[in-house]
Amino acid sequence: MFEEFNEVICLGMGGSYSEIAKDKLFKAYDLYLYQRSLNSIKECIDYVDENCNAIAVLPVETTYKGIIRETIDNLILTKNQNIQILAETIVPVNDCILSKTTEFYSLTGLIANPNALAKSKNFVRDEMPRQLNIVVAASMDEAARLLNNYNLTYSIIGTHKTAEIYNLNVLKEHIEDDKDNKRRFIVIGDASTQPTGHDKTSIVLFLNDRQGALLDIVQIFVKYNINITQINSKMMNNNAEEQAVFIDFDGHREDEVIRNLIRDLEPHAQSVRVIGSYAKF
Repeated sequence: MFEEFNEVICLGMGGSYSEIAKDKLFKAYDLYLYQRSLNSIKECIDYVDENCNAIAVLPVETTYKGIIRETIDNLILTKNQNIQILAETIVPVNDCILSKTTEFYSLTGLIANPNALAKSKNFVRDEMPRQLNIVVAASMDEAARLLNNYNLTYSIIGTHKTAEIYNLNVLKEHIEDDKDNKRRFIVIGDASTQPTGHDKTSIVLFLNDRQGALLDIVQIFVKYNINITQINSKMMNNNAEEQAVFIDFDGHREDEVIRNLIRDLEPHAQSVRVIGSYAKF
């Protein structure tokens, strides 16, 4: 499936979780592709939309924030309708305090992006040394690069991969407030997958917002005894009467029962788009 691709797009660099997910997936599939890093989810999806030889590894859900709308919203708007989800993986969050020094209590500064600071606010407030100078960076990679402009008593919030890339010491691990936080990542690209017997399918249905519309959809899943693992909806085009409903469920689009399910869903929606059938993590 991945043999036809020669490039992988990651969100961020410098040890980002997208890079960690990429490493995990490449190990599982015994892959090596040239990596290109971009700064936003939209940029990553647009690049894959315009380059059929590229795949992208993107976050789609977190324990901390739930569904990442930017990923799903941009995925359903691709010009190339053959782009779909090809694989998924889950990465546990492990934010760390990294520094050139080995002495945690000698720290006088912390460089981090706002999201990392928000996720670890309790640790920063209660465990970091007092009178800490906080410097805001746009990304994990920028924080690591800015560290060179400060003395040895400054630190950053990063990952073990960040420490490896920039040769930094890991002074504290799991500083995030939610110790059970995980991130689900997907691989998207212009390809198709084969059933494995342990699959998940993701679809989007475009509905008019009429009374009972969603109930009709769910009852079709009940009819075929298909397990829905996730369902979300969003307003389209700032119009409350136009809804996109995203559904993840067990099975592969090539399974006869799933083909029958989709056939029965179509009369109840303006359109139905399968956005991926892939092996469950």
